[in-house]
Amino acid sequence: MSEKVIIANKGLVKADFAFWVGQYMDKFYDGLEQKKIIGNKCTKCGDIFVPPRKICGKCNVTIPLDQNWVDLPNTGTLINYTITPYRVSDRRDRKAKEMTLGMVKIDGSNTSIIYPLLDVNPKNIKLNSKVKIVWDEKPSGAPSDIKGFTMA
Repeated sequence: MSEKVIIANKGLVKADFAFWVGQYMDKFYDGLEQKKIIGNKCTKCGDIFVPPRKICGKCNVTIPLDQNWVDLPNTGTLINYTITPYRVSDRRDRKAKEMTLGMVKIDGSNTSIIYPLLDVNPKNIKLNSKVKIVWDEKPSGAPSDIKGFTMA
């Protein structure tokens, strides 16, 4: 039997990688690069999904890739929110100043996305408030093209 020494170091690891998100999300990210929100519509029940999906969770119907795409506005409704002292997307130290994250249902869609609420006082937040997207100045076709939402 041989003896093994295991050494543990605390720290961060940077890993550059590339992966393909699939045809449906690829089309969604192409829209983000143009500062556009696009969803897809179920052919059976009519629900509109943002981000798009291949199969409707309600009907279990495959949504065709080549049709049923819907352009949606840059506005939505705040469905819920949370305040957290932790970073949720950065690869740095997890503790940060408090961040307010909102669950937003894009107008015309049946699903919600989660992004930071920007320039808001948590004491003034009201559910079902109208919000609008704040876009990155130079979008690249990534989730970070949406910086967050402000109150409309």
